[in-house]
Amino acid sequence: MNGPVAKVRLMTVLLPIIVQLPFPSQGDPDSRIEKYYASYSKYYSQVISPIALSADDLWEAPLWVAHLDAAIGKDETQFEDLSLARFDVSECVDRLATATGSGRALFLFSPLAQNLSLATEVSRALLRLGHSCLLGGNMTSLADPTAFSAIYHGLASRGFLEQVFPKNGAGQLGKQEANFGYRPNYRHLARFANRVTLARLNASHGCLYGCTFCGDAWSRQLHVVSRRDLISEFEQIGEFFPSVKTIYIGDKTFGQSPEAVRNILSARPPGRYKFVVQTHILTLSEELLELMEEIGVSLVELGFESADSRVLRTMKKSGGQSYEYWLGRIHSRGMAVALNLLGGLPEATVEGHMQTMKFIKSTADDVSLYNLYNFVPYPMAPIFAKVKDRIFDWDFSTWREDRPVVFHPYHQSVAEAWDQFIEMVTLCDELICQRLTLQKKTGVA
Repeated sequence: MNGPVAKVRLMTVLLPIIVQLPFPSQGDPDSRIEKYYASYSKYYSQVISPIALSADDLWEAPLWVAHLDAAIGKDETQFEDLSLARFDVSECVDRLATATGSGRALFLFSPLAQNLSLATEVSRALLRLGHSCLLGGNMTSLADPTAFSAIYHGLASRGFLEQVFPKNGAGQLGKQEANFGYRPNYRHLARFANRVTLARLNASHGCLYGCTFCGDAWSRQLHVVSRRDLISEFEQIGEFFPSVKTIYIGDKTFGQSPEAVRNILSARPPGRYKFVVQTHILTLSEELLELMEEIGVSLVELGFESADSRVLRTMKKSGGQSYEYWLGRIHSRGMAVALNLLGGLPEATVEGHMQTMKFIKSTADDVSLYNLYNFVPYPMAPIFAKVKDRIFDWDFSTWREDRPVVFHPYHQSVAEAWDQFIEMVTLCDELICQRLTLQKKTGVA
């Protein structure tokens, strides 16, 4: 848990610097997936909110920075955004070393799989320069502890740095109190004001469902954000992102907590924003749809993953209700639907893929957009333990949702699974292009 310089005691002499690293996928996107998301962005502009992304723009600002900044709780904390830097160790190290001036710093990293290796090598170089480095996030269990000053597992609460360093203890995995002891601080996100299409906030954290492919399934807890804190976040969004008109409510499963829904309803500035939410089929009800309408929800992201019920059962994802029925009900209320689809699942079969393709076609009239991911076995997801021995590629930069899976599926080859994912991408692109053509002819999205 503790690395070579974990005996640092006087954290006050170190300048905390939060680091957003670049991703390798920025440089070599798959052309077929890139084409799909170009169509996606164009249609999103028609049905949800106008967007005009340039090369340096982002869908949203990194909200985790606002949470981590508040959890650190130090006025002097800095943020170094390397998201547009080259995926290169030397360039990242040079920029971070320059940011410290002549002093020593504590760099805080929260990488995904794609840039864990980069974070590791950057940290090693910074340690050699006399700095300290702390790793958090959902890849901590696979990190090399000798490459960092300390590794922190779990959610960061107020004052967590004092838990890590002075007492020689890295944070505990998992459970935290509902009150994290802070409100997100958006001050470092001001630089993204004119570079993002939407802002994000959470009315609750965690999830009570146990879908084993999900990185939030480890907690099986739900922490509700207070109405007072939500009001503060809406005020900060209005201050730092004055041109943003759409807010993504980042709850893993919107509607699981009636209190969280009520808090959003009463805390939001009426009529100022459109909202996007993500939810589970078992959470849907007519009452929830009515509340979504009242809040101002324009787009509902619905977790579907696959039409293969056998595959879903192996991952503890239960349906129990008719997707066709609820897609129709959401559409009838004037809200758009984005169907979340997950390729490359370990137990997937050709037959299941065909069922999914058939479902996509049969529900096309009620679905506007498709969020497409190829499965990545993140270690925080419960299914990781099952597939760990089947992983053949431990180069974390290849663990990407837009690349073939890095493990051996149970019922087919990696190449077959990838072909099926690309077939799904192609179908969804065709459907959205058809809608764009119809919209151009009729003026109706």
